[in-house]
Amino acid sequence: MNETIQQILTACVPVLCLLITAGGAYAVALLRRETSRIEKELGNETLSKYMDMAVDAVAQAVAYTAQTFVDALKAEGKFTKEKQIEAFNRAKEKALDILGDTVVQALNEVYGDFDAWIETKIEQACREDKAPEKSAATTAAVAATVATTIVADQPSK
Repeated sequence: MNETIQQILTACVPVLCLLITAGGAYAVALLRRETSRIEKELGNETLSKYMDMAVDAVAQAVAYTAQTFVDALKAEGKFTKEKQIEAFNRAKEKALDILGDTVVQALNEVYGDFDAWIETKIEQACREDKAPEKSAATTAAVAATVATTIVADQPSK
């Protein structure tokens, strides 16, 4: 009986080695897949964080440039086309300074042409910055029209 158990064990050892090797390979593959998934999630989170940082940096840079440069020129009536280009370049430089090289490189890999992206975002931020002025002007025009209509409709005394 001792010999029978030894023969069974001798026959089972290669099978056990094969199962251990296959199980190890499966565990390594599972670990790699999970690691890849985690890296992808972290990459997406990092990219999302960088995108938010870039949008905020552009908004801050446009507001900063408007407050420190554009408003003074407009008040003096000296906001020419050349000064508009200078203001744009100042806003772009300020946004890039805020972001730093790491974020710019990461977003450049995603977009391919980060300069085009940031220039478009600056233009968008400038447009959004001007929107309240247009809304106020439109509101004032509508109010004037309504007032004129009401006055015109009133009977003379």
